[in-house]
Amino acid sequence: MLFNSFLWQITILMASAGYFHTDPPRGNYPERDHIMAKTDLRIIKTLKQIDCALLDSLKVCPFHKITVEMLCKNALINRSTFYKYYLDKYDLLEKYLRKTLDEFRENINVEFINAEPSTIHNISYIKNFEAALTFIAEKKEIYEILWSTSLDQPVFNEMTRIVHDNILATMKPVADRTPQKEKCADLYAHLFASNMMSLILWWFKYYDTVSMKDIEEIMTDNMHLGLFRTFKIQMKKEQPRTPR
Repeated sequence: MLFNSFLWQITILMASAGYFHTDPPRGNYPERDHIMAKTDLRIIKTLKQIDCALLDSLKVCPFHKITVEMLCKNALINRSTFYKYYLDKYDLLEKYLRKTLDEFRENINVEFINAEPSTIHNISYIKNFEAALTFIAEKKEIYEILWSTSLDQPVFNEMTRIVHDNILATMKPVADRTPQKEKCADLYAHLFASNMMSLILWWFKYYDTVSMKDIEEIMTDNMHLGLFRTFKIQMKKEQPRTPR
């Protein structure tokens, strides 16, 4: 009896000290997994391999035909490794798109929306354009794959919505803002966002012959002169485009 009581006390002490603690499955603790994924180089490498495998698969195959087996083969990992981090291919796609769209949101500076036509060529706005366009150019291959893929969440439309929302959030407050002014702001945010994303889409189409400086010029001229006058000016130009 005394021996059993002694064992019970020892068991309690060991349990309180954490001797019987075991790590739960990774997928059930997203916050801990996120911290580990950002600090463990092996995990970072594995997740990057899986991301690349997803993009490589989307180049040649619609998403509904992609399998976990295909992703594992392309990423050079086994299925158990895949399931450490993702529930299935849909979980992978959701997390990848969320990360991609969050990065886009953080790198698209729309301070230009508060410029006056006479100040749009100021160096601060030009630097904002350059930073955003540089980021977009670095992601060109990824964006083109995602834009051309048939998904439940069209990525191009989501990016346009992000630009629209960023513009509304960045606009300087207007005195006596009426419902009519709210509607007007929403309309022009849609127009600016559509204009900007259409320009990027066009840039990617003619990427080998249209430089970043060309895009900056078109964007600033649109803000300064308006779309119609900018179109007329561009059509009259005969000099070769700025070399890349």
